[in-house]
Amino acid sequence: MTSEFWNGDQYDAEAQRLYEAGDYDAALEVLRRALDLHPSSVELLVSLGYTRLAREEYPWARRAFEGALAQEPDHEEALAGLGEVVLKLGERGRAFRAFERILELGFEDDLELMLCVGRSLLREGLLERAERFFRFAVRADGSSAEAALDLAYILYRQDDHEGARYWGRQAVNLDPASDEARALYGNLLYEKGEFAAALEQLERIPPGRVTDPVVAWRIVELTRRLRDLPGDAPEIRPYVMVLDELSADPSPEDRLLAEIEATHSGVLRGRGTDFKNQLDLFGGPPVSMSEGAHRVKGADGSVYEGDWAAIVRAMRDRCPDPSMSIEDFMWGEARRLHDLTGVSVPCDDPRAFLHESARLGALEIER
Repeated sequence: MTSEFWNGDQYDAEAQRLYEAGDYDAALEVLRRALDLHPSSVELLVSLGYTRLAREEYPWARRAFEGALAQEPDHEEALAGLGEVVLKLGERGRAFRAFERILELGFEDDLELMLCVGRSLLREGLLERAERFFRFAVRADGSSAEAALDLAYILYRQDDHEGARYWGRQAVNLDPASDEARALYGNLLYEKGEFAAALEQLERIPPGRVTDPVVAWRIVELTRRLRDLPGDAPEIRPYVMVLDELSADPSPEDRLLAEIEATHSGVLRGRGTDFKNQLDLFGGPPVSMSEGAHRVKGADGSVYEGDWAAIVRAMRDRCPDPSMSIEDFMWGEARRLHDLTGVSVPCDDPRAFLHESARLGALEIER
């Protein structure tokens, strides 16, 4: 049967198929044709609203959701869509009322709806409100790894690391094949200092499915540190290749955006990320300076001795551009580590720079 003879449900099913495939333009065309034939269809209007929302056409999305609600005021998906749209448009009070109406209608047991609302709130940084809906989601379906993972993430964002680890572990147990769950749980274990357990989780993600440079970097760093392996060990090489791919030089536009973001977030500006150089920096044979008060060990065993400034200077001398100043070297390393971990590293004091780098696992301070 050609689309010429489709009813509203068939048009809606085709639009949803295209939407889920990411072809929002084609989905929009299908919905336009469908609404010409079925202008009062609530389901088509709701689908139109979500398609407009995906295209970031917020006023048009609001119009579609409002049209659906004018005919069916308590349509739960239309309420969720309208809430998300008006959040984007700054109308928080109206959004909260729409979300509360969903609960009043008894939909707190609807897993997908609770996740939808929670994620809408999360995207706008409304963490406590998002947590509430994610908790409804895990109550609605205790077997949902997706709900457990969302709750773990929101708790981590609110600095409840113990709660985040609990739900991260639940997500992994519920869906052992979820790379996203293992990545989050492994990173949480890493931040707690449980490095062996972190590696056990992270290395279960095959290299070909690693999409986060932080995960690849931590697998390389932990494997070398815990198993005393050289940088070219077969176990490490695939993840080093992933790092090379994920750390390709950004375009001029990406560099500009990164600098703007760093300026507004308080991150110290410096040179771009270079994972290969980062691995080289802590590789190679031991480098010893005159006996001093401090001793720093690289991930592969390279040793630097002296006062804090002398150690940083020796590290600078081994980097790809030893002609740069120590200040520029620390700026670049601070920016690189922030890109990897999301943590800001001090770069105006050698001691603080080294101590924070050690906390992030980039080196080890022996004394």
